[in-house]
Amino acid sequence: MTVPTPEPVTTRVFLCKSGAPSLPPEERTQALNLLGSSELTRLTQYQGRRYREFLQTRALLRQALSLTLPGALPPNQWQISERPEQAPLVHQAADQGWHYSLSHSRDRIAIAISNAGPCGIDVEYQRPRANLMALARQWFHPDETHLLANLEEPDRVTAFYRLWTMKEALIKATDSSVFSGILAETRFHTCAGTERSIDLKGHCLSLPNEPFSLGLVCAGQPPLEITDGYPLETAERVRPTLTSYAIDPAPSLAQATSGRSM
Repeated sequence: MTVPTPEPVTTRVFLCKSGAPSLPPEERTQALNLLGSSELTRLTQYQGRRYREFLQTRALLRQALSLTLPGALPPNQWQISERPEQAPLVHQAADQGWHYSLSHSRDRIAIAISNAGPCGIDVEYQRPRANLMALARQWFHPDETHLLANLEEPDRVTAFYRLWTMKEALIKATDSSVFSGILAETRFHTCAGTERSIDLKGHCLSLPNEPFSLGLVCAGQPPLEITDGYPLETAERVRPTLTSYAIDPAPSLAQATSGRSM
């Protein structure tokens, strides 16, 4: 009997911009033709920006799955079921042990795909907030709040969104809730990120001249390159500035499941 070669452990991140206020008719038709009945039903709930973001997110997800998973399944053949308050269920990916997470903010869409274990991703537009420290005191670990209090603007804003996106990604990776207490009980602190690990770790992926924070939580080695653009045939491979964080207490992969919705 031939023993199948195990798939390499990998985590990939895909980004794209959601484009103009209205999609060109040809691009809109192409994206609509990729969707299944469950996705088309959910799409009817949206208008304007939300319609465009949902449609482009699903198109990017399907292309990313086809590029990443073995078997080269065409984008329109993924079986996807929408789930309330959760990420969509991609049946073939789940059957093969792959995990994925979705996020969007302003005109940025982000997707993470991994077979190293559950993963979560969150992208947020960075903007100064008058209640930044109040939010930190409510949702962050006391050590993290103390760190922010000793920073000056704009470093405080950058550090806040780094922590915020990684905490949102952690919620998705562990299938938790903001009301579970996990955010304030969990502390992120910088560490080496190049070694493989069975524990979930946080990663901040920064792109030059981009007013966004991109947080990723995954096991294994973080992606050293990300794919930026849509369609993927013309997308760029970009090397972000990567800052990795240990998570205390370290979440167990045995307790984590696939991520929540975007």
